[in-house]
Amino acid sequence: MAVICAALETGLKMNFASVDTALNVATVAVCLFCANLLLLRRRDPGVYLPLALILLFKALATGVLELSEVQGMPVWVARLGLLLAGLEVASPFLFWLYVRGLTSEGDLIRIPKLRRHILPIIAVVLCFWSALFFPADLIEADLAEDDPRIPGLLVMALLVLVGDVSFKIMIASYTYLTVRRLIAYQARLKDVFASTENKELTWIWAILVSAALYLVLNVLHSVSIFVGALGETDFEAEALVLNSLALLALFWVLGIWGLRQRPGLVREMQDERPLPETPVEPKYEKSALDDARAQRIAEKIDAAMSQDMLYRDPNLSLWDLAKHVGANSHYVSQALNTQLNKSFFDLVNGWRVKDAIQQLTTSDETILVIAYDVGFNSRSAFYKAFKRETGKTPSDLRK
Repeated sequence: MAVICAALETGLKMNFASVDTALNVATVAVCLFCANLLLLRRRDPGVYLPLALILLFKALATGVLELSEVQGMPVWVARLGLLLAGLEVASPFLFWLYVRGLTSEGDLIRIPKLRRHILPIIAVVLCFWSALFFPADLIEADLAEDDPRIPGLLVMALLVLVGDVSFKIMIASYTYLTVRRLIAYQARLKDVFASTENKELTWIWAILVSAALYLVLNVLHSVSIFVGALGETDFEAEALVLNSLALLALFWVLGIWGLRQRPGLVREMQDERPLPETPVEPKYEKSALDDARAQRIAEKIDAAMSQDMLYRDPNLSLWDLAKHVGANSHYVSQALNTQLNKSFFDLVNGWRVKDAIQQLTTSDETILVIAYDVGFNSRSAFYKAFKRETGKTPSDLRK
């Protein structure tokens, strides 16, 4: 019976190993395919280059490490895989750079204090690369307690541990910076667009949540082994397969959605005519717009909505409104905040809901037809805005 159980266990491990290999090969293929397409893009290279590098580093490291597992491969192949794997330390920084590019308005500016980002990455990479000096003949050897090589190996192991902990801290830090960036971006979207559902980068939020969960589980697994709750070989094969599956899903989403995604705050070229400087309230002390001119712009905005029904344009932006009223977009934004006490998003959707209420109570058109007619891009966006403005649903109004 013991022999049978041992054979079954060996067979399961071999099956898990085959599945793990297949998942890793699929990850390499997805990453190389998407990285190649991203590198071919000529528009917005500052946005797509960081994402392409993330995918390329992952493909090279995983591919070479998987190749090193093939029987008969020389040791230098494994060392090359470890060398390439060190490049993945830059991935959290590169992902933040990618999100920074997607959420920037106008031309990308240089990163302030770039050394603060680069130096920690170099330090962590060097900690991981210390494992390159591990003697190949000691990988499966038993060392005597008085072996003179033990202190050096302990230093090497300590460096790798420091690198691992530092890398986890780096992931957490850049996750925080990315979340801050996304929150500011979502607030800015409502200053510029009336319909934001296609620009909110929800898939990046999902990736951040998944990365945070992955990090927590990884830490818990390491702690469980450290305190003795789990042995180093307990569920090892299953954990490898689940890890490879999670990484395949992560990089598939990152690659496919990265190819589809465009920067959200894309601005159309238009005439931005400055006005002469005039003292204004502290919030806009650097603005050249005084209260009288702000009031005139506010009146033009009101006319654009009430008379021209500009809100019915489903793709309406702040820049479109500024062009329509013949004013600088910064001044239009200031007039909205100081004279109308509303963001662009709230103003336009308020007019849309007002129009929808009138149509719901005086016509027999379906709710979906009315939603599209007043400028909404989707039924869900219409219901959300309607509920926010009235506290009711469109169906409640018709009862």
